[in-house]
Amino acid sequence: MRNTLYALAALCGVVALSVCSAPAQVKKISDNLVQVTVTGQGLDEAEAMHDAKRKAVEQGAGTKIYSHSQTKDFVLVKDTILARAAGFVQSVKILQKGEDEDIYMVKIQAVVSVKGVEDAWGATTMLLKEMGRPKIMVFVSEKMGTDVIDDSTVQTRIENMLLKSGFLLVNKKQLKAIDQQAIKAAILENKPSVVQAIAKRFGAQLFISGTANATAGVVKRIGGVQFYTYEAEANIKCYRSDTAQLVSSIPGESTRGVQRVWRSAAKQALDSQAKIIAPRVQFHILQFWQDALSGRGEVVLEVVGFNKASDYFKLKRALKKVKGVKAVNGKYNNKSAKLSIESDTNAETLAERLSESLEDVIEISDISQNVIKADFVKN
Repeated sequence: MRNTLYALAALCGVVALSVCSAPAQVKKISDNLVQVTVTGQGLDEAEAMHDAKRKAVEQGAGTKIYSHSQTKDFVLVKDTILARAAGFVQSVKILQKGEDEDIYMVKIQAVVSVKGVEDAWGATTMLLKEMGRPKIMVFVSEKMGTDVIDDSTVQTRIENMLLKSGFLLVNKKQLKAIDQQAIKAAILENKPSVVQAIAKRFGAQLFISGTANATAGVVKRIGGVQFYTYEAEANIKCYRSDTAQLVSSIPGESTRGVQRVWRSAAKQALDSQAKIIAPRVQFHILQFWQDALSGRGEVVLEVVGFNKASDYFKLKRALKKVKGVKAVNGKYNNKSAKLSIESDTNAETLAERLSESLEDVIEISDISQNVIKADFVKN
């Protein structure tokens, strides 16, 4: 029951437009602010609250949002903004909350900034034009019992949800058998660098990998008829392809299939698992992508040609003084360094600031989406 209800909630609230709940009540407060009353759903209070805020923003700023419906990349921009819906909610008053047959529900009265949504729309659209639509590689190793499944149910559902949001995907048919075997082995051995190399070869900015398994449970007899039971679970991880940074680790929840044919029971369990985990993956990817568009997150600076270790430490101290740099962590090895920089901007803007502030220290040779390469300037 829990899996069926969650799948319905995911379909109606977490990802798609809300068609299952009562129409939202919208009241205009000013030219900028509207008050909206909506109901959110989820597996727990946190998920239900996020769903409610997303619905509040979509309903409260719906006129602004859908005025762009004929523009290029409308769905990707919309979903990216709604993934950060909480940022446009000025205040929240909880009117009602609680569980209804394993689904948590929360009814809220929220004040939404319409201007905030409109400003974010323009900024996201502009940055998307500069950076282009992101490309993602998805590979989930899936088993039914001991049988390896070529067309993963979990992978297919994740891919379909990302496609609907407007992401580009690496065509799994392009992956050669040797690549597929290498990825499967890397997943089992927890070696993301192997998958990273393959993802970069196909031009993917992100890669999603993991496992999904359906294992046999007890065999039941109901009314003289034999039924097979299978339990499914999944564990999915998302990484950046340029830095191998772990974006998110997403566990599923145990799901069950009960059918007269064992493969049907296993398939049912995996399908229920896919309905739970795919919306979570999509949500994390959308949140990450908005961070990337906004320039938040990690930028890696790779520097070669140091004279000695003390030069590395001087550079590290100098980096912390650069505008927009919040934190610097690094590793020095064999007269080269790899530094992880937490910044409020993207790699290109940060590279421009570095070239101005540290022109006598490093010479930048290459800039990608989140990696800057440079040579140490020897005095």
